[in-house]
Amino acid sequence: MHLISRVQSDVKDSATEGVDTDAVKADEDTTDSVATDVIDILQRIDDYHQTMLSSNSVAMRASTAQGGGLLTLFNRGYAHARFMDHARGQLCVAIAKRLQRLARLGEMRAHWPVIFGFVCAAVGISIEHTQQLFMFQFVRQIFSAAIRLNLVGPLRAQALQCDMQLAASDLLEQHAHLRVAFDSPEDVFGESAVYTEPVLELYQGMHDRLYSRIFNS
Repeated sequence: MHLISRVQSDVKDSATEGVDTDAVKADEDTTDSVATDVIDILQRIDDYHQTMLSSNSVAMRASTAQGGGLLTLFNRGYAHARFMDHARGQLCVAIAKRLQRLARLGEMRAHWPVIFGFVCAAVGISIEHTQQLFMFQFVRQIFSAAIRLNLVGPLRAQALQCDMQLAASDLLEQHAHLRVAFDSPEDVFGESAVYTEPVLELYQGMHDRLYSRIFNS
């Protein structure tokens, strides 16, 4: 969630700060310069996320697979949509193509939170709605796993997820202001993107060692 906030704000700031929207279409050099700045920021955040997941190979594979899939979906679908036919939209399309090229060359991992935040910013979704959407799909994945583990039925899972939305909203109010920052010791040891349940992360990382696995990641 903290990564989403950073991606959203950085993409919007870099895409609009000091650049006239009409000039972006006419001046390819300006477009390339802005795109390079945004990509540099996204690569830094992607590296941060890679470091956070370095001890959990299962989560790392899932994150890169989902992020790469969403980036491909954007380039093949949303990039050609009519609502992207404006200066800022075309700038985001150019950035997305370069991101996918970097991912294929292995110069970027394209983790899920980074690409999710970028795509939402590209299609014009606000930071607040992006955070709500990310939290919704995160909670949905938890109940989806519970269903596959036969811990709860599909209908009961739907009801529980509706009940959890209130708790998710409270969490957003408490933590939505946090941002990704590792530029100083204060950032690292202060309020930044960190693990909150390291024991659960260790359990998830041991999934590859199970004799019978039920999750593809």
